[in-house]
This record gives sequence, C-alpha cells and structure tokens, in this order.
Amino acid sequence: MPELTPIARFFAATDALLERVEPTWWGAVVTDPRFPDVDDVNYARVDLPQPDLTLKDVEDPLLPALRSSASRHFHVVVFEPEGTPRLLEDLQRAGHALSWDTVMEFRQPPHEEPAGHPVEEMRARDHELASLLELLFREFGVVDGEIRRQLLAWAIDVLAPGGRRWFGVRLDGRVVGMGSVQVRAGIGYVDDVLTMPEFRRRGVASAVVRRLVHEALGAGARHVLLLTDRPDPVRLYRALGFEEVGRVASVLSRLT
Repeated sequence: MPELTPIARFFAATDALLERVEPTWWGAVVTDPRFPDVDDVNYARVDLPQPDLTLKDVEDPLLPALRSSASRHFHVVVFEPEGTPRLLEDLQRAGHALSWDTVMEFRQPPHEEPAGHPVEEMRARDHELASLLELLFREFGVVDGEIRRQLLAWAIDVLAPGGRRWFGVRLDGRVVGMGSVQVRAGIGYVDDVLTMPEFRRRGVASAVVRRLVHEALGAGARHVLLLTDRPDPVRLYRALGFEEVGRVASVLSRLT
C-alpha cells in the first residue's frame, strides 16, 4: 500500500484523539459530537491518490456520520489532489467550491535558536492564551461565538493533552504574537501563528516560528510542516527555511 504523505500522517494521528474515526478504503470519516460546529473535526479525510474515487463513495459513509454528530457542514479534505481527479470534478459539479492550501516543510539543517525577541511557552489554560485564540479565530473569520467556544474547547481539552504547545513573544508586558506546535507520528506541525496588527513587521512571527521549529526538532520530529492559503505567509516561511512540497484541496459547504 502506498505510504501516506507526512501531512496526511499527522492529520491521521491527530484525528485519533477524537471520538469517532471510521476507516474507509480511501481514508477515514472523522466526527466528534462534542464539537458539532468545528468542521476540522467533522469531515472526510482522503489520504491517498484515488483516481476512480467518486463523490458518492465519500458521501455514503460521511453524510450519516455528520448527521449523527449534529454537524452542519460538509467538509472533505484531499491530501493528494493531483491523484484524485474524479472526486474533485464531482465536487465541483455538485456546486462545492474547492479551496487550496500550500504544504510547506522546513528543509534547513537543525540550528540553534537565533537571537531576537524572547519567546516563552504559554500554559494551555491561561486566560491570556484563551484571549489570543479568540483573536485568532476572529482573524480567520469565525464570527459565531458558539463556534469560537467549541474551537477553544477542542484546542484546550483535546489538542493540548495530545501534545499541542503554544509559544508567544511578550513586549511591553503583554503577548503580542504567538504560534503552536504539535508532534505526532514523528511529524511536527506549526499552526496558530498570529501577530497583533500593531506589532507586525517587527520580527515577532519570525521569532515565534523559529522557536516552534526548534521545539519540534528537539522533540524528535522527522518533518516539520505547516499549511497556508495566503501568499504573504508563504514568503515569510520561505525566508525561515520552509519550502513548498505540495498542496491540499478541500471543500467546506453548508450541509443541507
């Protein structure tokens, strides 16, 4: 059987923290009724290239599982889209809009953490971290307060016990930038990178990302990865030693 890409291996290992993972011949259907409005934990994961995979193949196990978890969103993630053309065509034909994330991997040799802004670890249940995560969710367009509550509960009650750690830069007595890292299945994943608007372009995000990479490599990660769908972060991450290694396709639609 072909080997999963590192990003697919990380997501599969992280999904194991959730309540329901139903393996399929093309990947898995993942749901968690504790967080019905969090699309990232209620979705279909297409792990490997599947040239003949159809939308019906995915919908047959996915739709009943989503209804069982009370999810209101139809979410499918395809980790090797170039090898899964029929499903992508079916999704578009059915009216679903495709989104694309760039997969980037740290490719520089391990190095000592450089000088710059001091970066400190943040405790998972600190009020300050909760406030920053709320800001992060708003930054990514999550306006519904109940969805933000569920996202925060998922982060603190599931991801943190599963190894997610947050780090931040403190200036003038407050944390002005942060990010997270999690190592599972030998894969380090960088996420939650945020800088307060008034402190951008001052090296805060660079300091945080360098620390996250440092922590991941120190924890034994064989790969350090991240996903981004915006051009500006791509330029930042390239400057920090990351390279584009692939793309991930997804759809997210209201469940009718």
